Amino acid sequence: MDYTKLLMTGAAAAMLTVSGFAADAKAAPAAKPAAKPAAKPAAKPAAKPAAKPAAKPAAKPAAKPAAKVDPFSALPAVVAEMNGKKITRQQIADFFKKLSPDGKIPPQLTPEMVKANAYDLVEAYITKTLVDQAIAKSGIKVSAKEIEKIINDQFKQMPKELYNMMVTQLSQQKITMAQHIAKMASNPAVREEIVFREFARKYILKNVKVTSADARKFYDANKAQFTVPADAPGTLRASHILIATAKGSDGKAELRKANEIYAKVIKTPADFGKLAAEHSACPSGKQAQGSLGAFQKGQMVPEFEKATLALKENQISKPVKTQYGWHIIKREAARKSEVKPFAEVETQLISFLKNQKEQELLQNYISNLEKSAKVKILVPKSAPAMMPGM
Repeated sequence: MDYTKLLMTGAAAAMLTVSGFAADAKAAPAAKPAAKPAAKPAAKPAAKPAAKPAAKPAAKPAAKPAAKVDPFSALPAVVAEMNGKKITRQQIADFFKKLSPDGKIPPQLTPEMVKANAYDLVEAYITKTLVDQAIAKSGIKVSAKEIEKIINDQFKQMPKELYNMMVTQLSQQKITMAQHIAKMASNPAVREEIVFREFARKYILKNVKVTSADARKFYDANKAQFTVPADAPGTLRASHILIATAKGSDGKAELRKANEIYAKVIKTPADFGKLAAEHSACPSGKQAQGSLGAFQKGQMVPEFEKATLALKENQISKPVKTQYGWHIIKREAARKSEVKPFAEVETQLISFLKNQKEQELLQNYISNLEKSAKVKILVPKSAPAMMPGM
């Protein structure tokens, strides 16, 4: 659940991208002035005095740069009403500045962009104001220690490999994970996000529950969403073990190795994936036990494709030479259309349905807050303008 995404739904969220560019852009270094040529030695004075040089024309004053137009001037002075009070365009401009990474209105932002996204911006301001008021009224507090614990728990839920990679990257910068978490916890935006989550969990989403039976009901009613299509006609499937030819090698040593692996594969075909992971020079070896998935004719080098077409399904070739080295190829069976088993999608489906329920409850909660506050938005909805870099 992302507080900013909840607030900045629709095109208005894209406007923050503009701010991101403004914050990240680095000023180009000024060009070095060209070196002045060495002065020529003065000529000997002529017998007659030189004529008086003509007076230099006075330099024209540089033109004043055009004044920067305030992009929020595109909005009317009053953009909405809430609880009987007027909301001004200045409040919307200040709100946008706070959401921008550097706290400034980026130079790329134009009045046309603001006008096109006006409704979303005003609605986002109102949503945040009402939610912040509700959080303050609830009296909910989250201590610095609790925030650090929540962040730490989230990191622990990351895949182990990704977590270890992050620890390594931080250590290269001489930063510990504890220091990184402490820095995150001190960020006002992170604190605000976590306080909102805790508030939502306690007061809005406390009764959200999705069971396996709910997931099964959705699965049975939407089988088409879980259907894996069959391979297109003419598609090939194959796995391989690549013994790459070293630069400058005559390939004989690599062929001997390929023949040794081929003998093992023929003896125990079930070990093809394991041997691919151990010996293949192709990334598919470790990543997918040698599987190249489905591919169309013409996508592979001719020697590889010809050898694959010559095989029957599940048959394994002797080493085949290509520009990359020696390949032991296994032709895989073409995939037929099938529905993924419920057990395979149950966990993801429960998570999806839970998230869907939470979003509905949050939107209903905000709608009720707006009704209670008698909100009137006085700017029209319109198609969003294109944002720079989008």
